[in-house]
Amino acid sequence: MRHKTLIIQLIRQDLKHSQLTGALKGMGLEDGGLYALDLMALVAQLMKVPASQLEQFTSTYGQFLDRAPQLPISFSGQELAPVAEACYKQLKGCLG
Repeated sequence: MRHKTLIIQLIRQDLKHSQLTGALKGMGLEDGGLYALDLMALVAQLMKVPASQLEQFTSTYGQFLDRAPQLPISFSGQELAPVAEACYKQLKGCLG
């Protein structure tokens, strides 16, 4: 598996997890971050994000996670693939 493909798949899984936690929050079952997967840190490590750009990186990544609960939900999460790709491209843009 190519490096880029792996990163995009991790982002897609993080988006799907964000959908789950968003739905649970909507039902009054907030976890307070207890069950966070911390895939953002893994993606940042794989993309070799320098400390000086980490704030912009996490802000951009977080914006995608925040929008995930409003996206269509399915078993496979395949509809999140273009969103994960767009996130990756924006993150790469942050890194120059």
